[in-house]
Amino acid sequence: VVHLWVEGVWELIMAAILAFVLIKVTGVDREVIEKWLYVIITLALVTGLIGTGHHYFWIGTPEYWQWLGSVFSALEPIPFFAMTVFAFNMVNRRRREHPNKAAVLWALGTGVMAFLGAGVWGFLHTLAPVNFYTHGSQI
Repeated sequence: VVHLWVEGVWELIMAAILAFVLIKVTGVDREVIEKWLYVIITLALVTGLIGTGHHYFWIGTPEYWQWLGSVFSALEPIPFFAMTVFAFNMVNRRRREHPNKAAVLWALGTGVMAFLGAGVWGFLHTLAPVNFYTHGSQI
């Protein structure tokens, strides 16, 4: 349930808030930012929903779900990396210099920290054989 909430809800909310802030502080056209947002959301949903299979240890599902889940879960850092590239790309393309430097820094920092925290840190224990001992067994 938590996995589905994180990839199916929170990551999408975070991307939408980031897109909103970037529209306000960069002056880049909404259509350009929305296209990036759709790509990020699609990547997050596809990798996150199928990646849930890396948790299926004791619920009676076929073993292939653990490996299918591991592969797609290993791809989950891609939308976070895309979010980082998106933020830097939009700031570099900005048409105005916004006076709120903290908001611009937040937009850039959000992408970087999400990639490092959820992307890299999550990848370290995403494969089923490792996940079994990290949070698959609730240790």
